[in-house]
Amino acid sequence: MNHKIDLHGLTHKEAISKTEMLLIGASFDKAMVAEIITGKSKQLQDKIITELLDVYKFDYYIPSYNTGMIIVTQNEL
Repeated sequence: MNHKIDLHGLTHKEAISKTEMLLIGASFDKAMVAEIITGKSKQLQDKIITELLDVYKFDYYIPSYNTGMIIVTQNEL
């Protein structure tokens, strides 16, 4: 299942909170793919990576065709 969130117009605090809720819920899906749309904010991307993705040990990448998003996948244990 594909999960998607658009963070445009949110404060960084709101964006982190909503992204965390999405990722926790989506993590129950073994074939999880989540698209986090951050826009041009490198600062927000860095916060999401350090405060959520690294902490929860999700696999992720920023696609070269759209650097305003992060693609997150479920880490196989």
